[in-house]
Amino acid sequence: MVSSFTIRAATAEDAPDMVRLINIADHGLPLWRWGRLEGGEGDPWQAGRDSVRREDQVVNWKNGTVATLGSDIVALLLAYPLERDTPTGEADHAVFEPLKALKAKAVGSYYIHVLAAYAEYRRRGLGKLLMERAERMAGGRDLALIVSDGNAPARRFYDQLGFHEAAREAIVTADDWKAEGENWLLLVKPSRA
Repeated sequence: MVSSFTIRAATAEDAPDMVRLINIADHGLPLWRWGRLEGGEGDPWQAGRDSVRREDQVVNWKNGTVATLGSDIVALLLAYPLERDTPTGEADHAVFEPLKALKAKAVGSYYIHVLAAYAEYRRRGLGKLLMERAERMAGGRDLALIVSDGNAPARRFYDQLGFHEAAREAIVTADDWKAEGENWLLLVKPSRA
């Protein structure tokens, strides 16, 4: 089913699609952050593109793997080794505190920051293919990711891949940002190495 898709390393030129897919995966939280917390002026999408092109944090194009169909990007994996001093880029705001707490529990893992596909390309095997790529890139580390307990399709998908819940933190919202669900879940898949 994925035979017509190509998997390749992301480039800086992929930033526009990366930003859209990051925002999809993270329930609109990135756009809220880019628009509200990073100045609140100008185009939040441009702030996101600029952020993804920066190389002083791990949420950047160098840690991206994309699936393409022809010249179109259709899915994104954004993943990296998570160490105690990894600059993951969360803003200083209460909304991010539960995410920071869960990431602190995932130190030492290969962290899946984003796995997303545009709606019309879901359920075609791309997520599984990209997660297999992540396992190879992990170099013997456990895989870890955070998902909302309100995202039942993603939870089923990760359960099928062998992830289990390792911790949870209550979702903190803001007046102008809400998430599906009540808790962020840290899911871990132990290494086969």
